[in-house]
Amino acid sequence: MRYEAAPAHANVGAPAPASAEIAQPESETELNQNRAEQCRKELDVLKLYSKASYTKYEAQYQAIAVKTAKYMEIKDSLGPDLNYMVMPAYQFQIREFCFRVKTRLSELVLRQAR
Repeated sequence: MRYEAAPAHANVGAPAPASAEIAQPESETELNQNRAEQCRKELDVLKLYSKASYTKYEAQYQAIAVKTAKYMEIKDSLGPDLNYMVMPAYQFQIREFCFRVKTRLSELVLRQAR
């Protein structure tokens, strides 16, 4: 998985090259990438409903991207057993973030529908 803080539209869950994969079947890798792309789209839509929420979540997104980029720089120097333990923690952090974005966006869209 590759994460970079610089681009505002970086895919939080975009997979790294195959050499960086940790026993993930191709379909799971594609699923993670699709989830990350959807998460980024929802974050961008959030801006239309609440600039304050967008700013808050964008800052969190960037913080996750910075931490993940740091891990990606050193992960090839780690043994497979350590990567096997660490990678799920990064993946969970991203999934949890995307869940929070989706929840907030849902609240705002439903509020407007009332």
